[in-house]
Amino acid sequence: MPTLAIRHTVISIVTVCLILISNQANAQTNEATNAQRIQTLGVVNGQPITRQEVSQQCIRRFGEEVLESLVNKMLVFEECQRRNLVITEKDVNDSLISDAAKLGWTAERYIKVQCDRRGISEDRLKRDIMWSELALRRLAESQTQVSPEEIRKRLEFEFGETVSCRQLVVASKQQATELRQQAAADPASFERICKQHSVDTNSASQGGILPAIHQNSGFPQFENMAFSLKPGELSPIFEVQGQFVVLKCIRRNPAKKLREDELAATEERIETELSRGKLREAAVNIFEEMQKNAEIVNVMNNKDLRRQYPGVAALVNKKPITLKQVSEECITQFGKPMLGMLIRNKLLDQALQSSGQQLSEQETQQAIDAEIRLAAQLSGFEYKGEPQVEEFLKYVTGEKNNKIEFFIEDNIWPTVAKKKLVEGRVKVTEEDIEKSFEANYGPRVEVRAMMFRDHRQATKIWKMATDNPNEEFFGKLANQYSYEPVSKNNHGHIQPVQRYSGSPTLEEEAFSLQKDEISKVIQVGDYWVILYCRGRTTPKVTNVADVRDYIIKDVRQRKTVLEMGKLQEQLFSDAQIDNYLTGKSQPGRELIKAAQKSKNLK
Repeated sequence: MPTLAIRHTVISIVTVCLILISNQANAQTNEATNAQRIQTLGVVNGQPITRQEVSQQCIRRFGEEVLESLVNKMLVFEECQRRNLVITEKDVNDSLISDAAKLGWTAERYIKVQCDRRGISEDRLKRDIMWSELALRRLAESQTQVSPEEIRKRLEFEFGETVSCRQLVVASKQQATELRQQAAADPASFERICKQHSVDTNSASQGGILPAIHQNSGFPQFENMAFSLKPGELSPIFEVQGQFVVLKCIRRNPAKKLREDELAATEERIETELSRGKLREAAVNIFEEMQKNAEIVNVMNNKDLRRQYPGVAALVNKKPITLKQVSEECITQFGKPMLGMLIRNKLLDQALQSSGQQLSEQETQQAIDAEIRLAAQLSGFEYKGEPQVEEFLKYVTGEKNNKIEFFIEDNIWPTVAKKKLVEGRVKVTEEDIEKSFEANYGPRVEVRAMMFRDHRQATKIWKMATDNPNEEFFGKLANQYSYEPVSKNNHGHIQPVQRYSGSPTLEEEAFSLQKDEISKVIQVGDYWVILYCRGRTTPKVTNVADVRDYIIKDVRQRKTVLEMGKLQEQLFSDAQIDNYLTGKSQPGRELIKAAQKSKNLK
């Protein structure tokens, strides 16, 4: 007889670990029980969205996932019974109090935060999530012990010596050999060589700079090569995933020393984190063993079995899981986002109808096909100017053909509808073209940066930098004092500053600087920033006519996206919406106007 497939990925098992695991006699939560009484889950401008609609859409998309979770719930519960393992209400409450204490919180605050974050009730948090974690911990506790050596290696990774390097990555060994010889003959040229030739664009844009390389990082070949180098030394050429790499050591960063009390607290944290990781691995083994030994029959996906077992979704060791349970669990887990999506689509349908812009079936299909082609191009799935639609759809759906229709329904059709509704609103001006050309093709300022949350601290470090205005010292200050992790870990190196990037204050200051000049302290959002100017890039395109058509297409696309966002906000703000799953309602623009008019008449 057919059985449910066993998932062999840690992600799916972790998901299972965090779902409901409870006594099957009490399988329906209070939330689901109350929700069963509500057959209309939403109303949009007077048009209802029924419980059956939401359930059907949830089951189409998530039915297999939910059924598998219910099967695994039953298996874990039976395994707890077999081992005489009992998780009491006191056990759950003690665990909550312990978790809250680690954060310095009361249990009440911890419960509220967890419930708000997960969008669930306190009952579900305790009876489902916390119960499941405790059950799995007890079932797998013999496999979650952490050794002193594992703690030592993690400490070494987090606080041990690191190496700062530049990297050159090219496609052929011959090219790597030639470029390495150039760099060996002229060590100062390595940064320029990385910019011009490295195929790793993220590091190439910063002259090959990498985040600091740690010990025990999980990439032993790369790590061993970096730690074998002295400052200023080039590595031999080595191959990584079919590409050829040369590293240049910039500096060796000393280990961070922890006080005795800091060390004890850190070791405790690391032990907890590693134990949780081992729990995930142990959960995989436990579930695989339980599924291997269980008799599981998938009724839901078998037409003949559905006739034989009406109303049954699966049999687990001859015990039934009903279709009703799957339906209600689908709504419990996915009902809120699904209802939200159905509300959005209902609003778009209504807007198309009221504006007389409904598309025929043929026009809709043509528009959907065109939008998928565009999405493929924008996502980089293009070869010789032609969008690679099949590869794109495999990518966005995880190579699951049955998900293509959901991708179209949930993402492509709403985009098509919104584009139809904003037709005529988008105009591309000469000013738009000029700004886009400057942003995309104009010169950029190469800088190092330090970022602070406190103005007084920023002013203090600015004085230190200006008293010794050289780039290397600025980088050391960034590594020691910068609050923002990218600039801190890369000794101040950030992406070059371009025009019209959305941060005008930063742009104005950067473009006002000369090479080797340090900026004043400037405020950018919540940060106080200091820049060191390393010079400017040389534009490769200088004539706007050469790229005008591309710019117009790009600007129109961007402005269309903005208009679509405004449209969606307007549709939601104007609509009368009742959402009974979230308990939220809004009167809509017309009712507000009517109420205001009535008030004025009085």
